[in-house]
Amino acid sequence: MVHLPHQGKLRRDVKEEALDDGDAAAQAEASPFHKRSRLALQHWSTDGGSVSNQQSSQHGFLDEPSPLGLRLKKSPSLVDLIQMKLVQAGKAKDVQHSGTASASEKLKASNFPGSVLRIGSWEWVSRYEGDLVAKCYFAKHKLVWEVLDGGLKSKIEIQWSDICAMKVVSPENEPGILEIALSRQPLFFRETNPQPRKHTLWQATSDFTGGQASIHSARQE
Repeated sequence: MVHLPHQGKLRRDVKEEALDDGDAAAQAEASPFHKRSRLALQHWSTDGGSVSNQQSSQHGFLDEPSPLGLRLKKSPSLVDLIQMKLVQAGKAKDVQHSGTASASEKLKASNFPGSVLRIGSWEWVSRYEGDLVAKCYFAKHKLVWEVLDGGLKSKIEIQWSDICAMKVVSPENEPGILEIALSRQPLFFRETNPQPRKHTLWQATSDFTGGQASIHSARQE
């Protein structure tokens, strides 16, 4: 004969057993091992996502080379803009080059003829074209008077820094006058071994104005 338990007691036992299973599951979930396992699972999932993202970004970087790994859409307007910038840069470089060339051209010496050169009591009067020439060397900062006498040239060389006073008189329709005063004696040179179609060779020489250039200012007309 089988004895069946009381129905109320059976329900109570089943309920208690369910509670026991729930407590066991809660305890298991609260255990350090379960926490570590869940964290490891989450970390693995996150790493997997990051690896996937890194792979996709690497593929994008390879598809479009860029230091920052960014994609650049080469639209026709962007290409036109780049070409325009390149053309402008080339023009700016050409302008700078031409400006440098023009500046170097401006630094070339300026020559102008003279009729009379007076230094104290010494005087040189031009007798024909080219025998008395003043030259201004902008690059070297020099002022030079050249005198042609007996087939040989002589010159007086003055540094700009030695000029302590200057006066220019330029009347209309008349020859101009340039007067300068120096703080120190100028340098004197004489041409040596002249040869046609070659640069003039100069040799330092003594004051050929009879010492007047050492104590007086120069006056040119």
